[in-house]
Amino acid sequence: MTKNPFEVLGISPEMVRDLDEEALFGLVKACYRALQRAYHPDMQTNGKEKAVELNLAFEALDLERNPDSFKIHRKAYLRRLSRRTQKKTIDDLTKKVATLLRQKELLAENFWQHLLINSESPRATLFPEQPKDLKVTLLDLGLKFNASFTGFARHVAFKEILFDEEGKLYYRFPKRRYFQPVNFITLVGSVSRRKLEIWPLLEKEPTPEAAEDGLPDLKAFKILNAISVEVFKRTCLPLLKTSLHENAYLFSLHRRYSLIEPLVFVEGMILKIEPATSKDFSKIIKKSVSQKTPELPSGFLALTSHKDSSA
Repeated sequence: MTKNPFEVLGISPEMVRDLDEEALFGLVKACYRALQRAYHPDMQTNGKEKAVELNLAFEALDLERNPDSFKIHRKAYLRRLSRRTQKKTIDDLTKKVATLLRQKELLAENFWQHLLINSESPRATLFPEQPKDLKVTLLDLGLKFNASFTGFARHVAFKEILFDEEGKLYYRFPKRRYFQPVNFITLVGSVSRRKLEIWPLLEKEPTPEAAEDGLPDLKAFKILNAISVEVFKRTCLPLLKTSLHENAYLFSLHRRYSLIEPLVFVEGMILKIEPATSKDFSKIIKKSVSQKTPELPSGFLALTSHKDSSA
């Protein structure tokens, strides 16, 4: 008999669950008698086969003569209810997850549009509170990765950001002595290093020379300090905090490139945040790195050449 005896007698899993043994056995007997009368061979042409099936079902559920069989079939029938309930729960959760993911996408898109609109302002950051009198030390990810294959000194990968008392932004690029005013960058926020695996997300640029020489794959491209907008919206934006935090990746928008390539820039990983000193401010030079400057300082987006980096 492939069907559960309770199913043969037309008793639902919910009824098996809700009734105690005595009440359930009373229901079994009542259903058995009613069905035997309905499927009596004198009443149905195929009643004989059905009557045999009903007899086997009742024997399996006879609590008085075969209590172990009753309990085994009851337990098996309740597992079916559990599976049905679990499937419904999974289906409901799947629908809720799909709805939440859609809401997440809409929120991310709205947040992104907010960042784009506000990045056109002259403010150095989109933070609710503008940093002032602060120095931020960063690890340049592109330089760190690319320099590991060139034999450059490790300190080439460090750069600093300086905020003055008015919140204006200054950069000291790797291996440079002085801070330069920068007016085309808008810092949008940071994401904790613990919450984000950044390396697979960074844009990569093939290196034809390395590929021709048959060098390993890691040497066949260089890492850029940038992430595509779609990847940023999907993986970074939900985790973004509009503030500075140590041991976090700092993201920015560059007005210079906003109309050229849909990229979000990774300024680096924040290693240290500390108050700026008069000595730091004494190293600010007048020349501004602006939208009119034809080229970025070496190492700003990615490692270019030893000559540029040592300039």
